Amino acid sequence: MKSEQPMFDKYITKLEKEIGKTFKSSKFNIDGWDYDNHARFELNENNEIIKLKINDAGLDSVPEVIFEIESLTELSLENNNISELPEKVANLKNLRFLNLAYNNFEFFPEDLSSCDKLETIILSENKIKSLPCEIKNVKSLLELNLSGNRFEVLPECINNYVRISYLNLSQCGLKKLPSQFANLKNLQELDLSNNEFTEVPEEICKLPLLYRLYLNGNKISELRSELFKIEKLEFLNIGFNKISEIPCSVGDMNQIRTLILDYNEIKYLPEEISRLKTLRKLDLSGNKSGVFYPEISGIISLRELNLMGNAIKQIPKEIIDLPLLKVLLLMDNKISEIPDEIFELHELVHLELGMNYIIKIPESISKAVNLEVLSLASNNLKVLPAEISKLKNLKKLDLSGNSLEFLPAFILDLELPLSLETKEEGIILQNNPIDYPPREVIKKGYKAVKKFFKKNS
Repeated sequence: MKSEQPMFDKYITKLEKEIGKTFKSSKFNIDGWDYDNHARFELNENNEIIKLKINDAGLDSVPEVIFEIESLTELSLENNNISELPEKVANLKNLRFLNLAYNNFEFFPEDLSSCDKLETIILSENKIKSLPCEIKNVKSLLELNLSGNRFEVLPECINNYVRISYLNLSQCGLKKLPSQFANLKNLQELDLSNNEFTEVPEEICKLPLLYRLYLNGNKISELRSELFKIEKLEFLNIGFNKISEIPCSVGDMNQIRTLILDYNEIKYLPEEISRLKTLRKLDLSGNKSGVFYPEISGIISLRELNLMGNAIKQIPKEIIDLPLLKVLLLMDNKISEIPDEIFELHELVHLELGMNYIIKIPESISKAVNLEVLSLASNNLKVLPAEISKLKNLKKLDLSGNSLEFLPAFILDLELPLSLETKEEGIILQNNPIDYPPREVIKKGYKAVKKFFKKNS
């Protein structure tokens, strides 16, 4: 007796016929918010479809067969031409994750309130101009991404979204928040980047569980002291604004781990910033301060420091006071000399000194034994010290855009690939006037250069 066609096979056959696209069964990650362009499905142990992805398929509507798949828990229809969801979406009683980004929705699909288990909705980059109060009926909703729409104003009933822990409202044209926003007591992660705020909304300073906040890309010129008193805050990005002064209350952040202040107008820091004992990453790039902020040396917990593009002329010897530093980014400054103390940072694995005025690498570089990435691109180097060959953990050494006329044989001790082009790893030598070994030899790679030196030693 011929066995009945598996139910999942029936669904997939219908889908392939309806949209003219081949589906492949595969284990894939739909939980993140980056997707490939393939149509895929995933089955559970009972051969039921639980995950379905049909991105970039030119769909004008949701294929009818999808509403027959009651076992579906995760559905992605990103980058199509869908403008509405039919009432049949209520059939998807087990749906937990829905991605409708990059479609043509003008209204929030209110029928989603029938999906009792829905936890994540992604409606970014649509044409939605308002939010419904009925969202309160989606009682299981925890994560909502509405970035790239044009609300301009949030409804007063925003407090109906009270269970949400993640909310993305970036690039929505927002200028202010309604007072009821402060009632989102479960909100833990909030993205308000690239809007039209001219001040930090008072309402967000009243969110007790907020630990991750994005306010970058607005028009904020002054910071509320209350911002730094949000008790749980671990991550704060207020880069690309018009901020010139950091309040002394910055020292009150007891749990902050990442503080991003890049591309503002900050010329100095308050002494209180040294009280940030939990801070791991500090980004002050692009502020054109002209100085290496002296207060930074007191933040002994720092692992990553970015001071790119600040017109800094000198690295202070106090850099040694940051013993846990692993990543130091100082490219695009006016530095002409590297202090020995920088190589006393034994935890340092990534050092960027490109686009400066450095003419000499000190012999003390041999102490930087844990360095994995060293960029000295676009400086004025003519020679290399032999001590650089002792950096046995190096994976990338960028020497491009200097004035090196010859390549010393000891560079081969690093046992890294040689390239006259930009690469992710190896020794990068492009845009140097090297004539020894001949460029034709270097182009052939490490073995050819090694053979050349052996022959000409």
